[in-house]
Amino acid sequence: MKTLFSRRNVLMSAAGVVVVGGVAFEASRVLRKRYAPSPYDDLLAKLDDRDGSAQIGEAVLAEIDDFDAKTAAAQLRTKLQQASLADIATADAAAERLVEAHGWVLPQTLGLLCALAAKAAA
Repeated sequence: MKTLFSRRNVLMSAAGVVVVGGVAFEASRVLRKRYAPSPYDDLLAKLDDRDGSAQIGEAVLAEIDDFDAKTAAAQLRTKLQQASLADIATADAAAERLVEAHGWVLPQTLGLLCALAAKAAA
């Protein structure tokens, strides 16, 4: 009777796990939604849901009269080099740096990032 844990069985199992892991990794990369290139892709990569953020961004843009995407992007790049989006959003909320979007109140940095997503989607 053959032993269940022979060297060959263990090596074949390990190879199978590596192959399945590689296929799963590549599939997630290939199946990910693609967006048209924009000058803000480095910033928009920080958003978990770019489409949902663009919808919020449309509401933010409706509240801002003189939104300048280039200026906002430069400011966001400077801020996001120093800390994470979560940390900056928390600091914005604590300092009452907020924007309104159809009755929702958002930290300013997150609102501006969503506005850039809306501009990129347009």
